[in-house]
Amino acid sequence: MAVTSIPVTSEMVLVMDNGIGASGQQLKKNRVYKYVKTAANSEDVFSVAQSLLDLQEKTNLSIQRNDSSELEEE
Repeated sequence: MAVTSIPVTSEMVLVMDNGIGASGQQLKKNRVYKYVKTAANSEDVFSVAQSLLDLQEKTNLSIQRNDSSELEEE
């Protein structure tokens, strides 16, 4: 049985430092940018993320890309 993966949606997430909580744990803030083109390559998404991070006051912890696909049987 062959299965095909069809890209449906993609989003970019910037995870930033949001200080220290009352019990000493690191707090994180996610900034989610939806509607990233599913055909966009990772280098371009990373480049856009870096440009957006230049506008942020908070320290960046990570850049994430979340892709969602639909699986269909051929």
